[in-house]
Amino acid sequence: MERIELRSPGGARLVVLDHGAAVDAWVPAPGTGPSLLVSRSPAERLVSAAPYCGVVVGRYANRIAGARFDLDGAAHRLVANDGPATLHGGPDGFDRRTWTVVAHDADRLVLQLVSPDGDQGFPGTLTATVTYRLTDASVEVDLQAVTDAPTAVSLASHPYLDLGPLPVVTVPADRYLPVDRAGIPAPGSASVHGTRFDLRAGHVVHTGSDLDHAWLVPGEGVRSVATLRSADGVRSIDVTSDQPSVQVFTGSPAGGVAIEAQRVPDGPNRPDADVVLRPGEVYSSRTRWAYSNASER
Repeated sequence: MERIELRSPGGARLVVLDHGAAVDAWVPAPGTGPSLLVSRSPAERLVSAAPYCGVVVGRYANRIAGARFDLDGAAHRLVANDGPATLHGGPDGFDRRTWTVVAHDADRLVLQLVSPDGDQGFPGTLTATVTYRLTDASVEVDLQAVTDAPTAVSLASHPYLDLGPLPVVTVPADRYLPVDRAGIPAPGSASVHGTRFDLRAGHVVHTGSDLDHAWLVPGEGVRSVATLRSADGVRSIDVTSDQPSVQVFTGSPAGGVAIEAQRVPDGPNRPDADVVLRPGEVYSSRTRWAYSNASER
């Protein structure tokens, strides 16, 4: 398991692993102090995928109901690993693979993975690329993929952002996806108004908050999809992305809050979801984590 360290001109540090293309530590400039990411030991990462600390998940982030979907009239059976569903691409998803380093500069790293036709049941050979760019106070995560046959794709970075106990999560979305007991979203969406899923004004969270849902953030292009703020209001991480939904998960015993910008869960089985990648097209996802410390302004 190779560890690659990036440094910004001001001294920020980002540690990335070739295993799962995982971000393992992030310390904004000047590069001292605790990491803003929950990590795991190499041994823990090799034994178990869960809780997916910092990895890139794929081919499809989140759950696919029944471990199956139809595409162009053909049924595709996937490998189930979350009850009857497929979670984060299956038991041998992209988070379990060794990615290849194809470019490495002081503050930029490019990793690539080739997923063969039929991998975990998904059709087509998919070539996925993740590019990490580090600045003094931010990390940019660009995900791309191409295929030689029609397939369903949703790549996502799965960081557990850590600003200490009882952080406040804000999601500027008025609709979310209700889920059943297996975590599969129901058809359509629901208003957050008057529910515990209304995070527009900020909500204190902890491991017992029982959040593992996707919010539909309005707008197109790169925009703020979630903000995590420390309990004292001093430190914050703003997550911006061009993705249509953001998953917030608070149930990891390792701590932190998972904020995953992605295509919608169970997208291959939702007729209104744009999740199909065809030959000649380029799948693209751009997400940025920007850190701020009010006491340093």
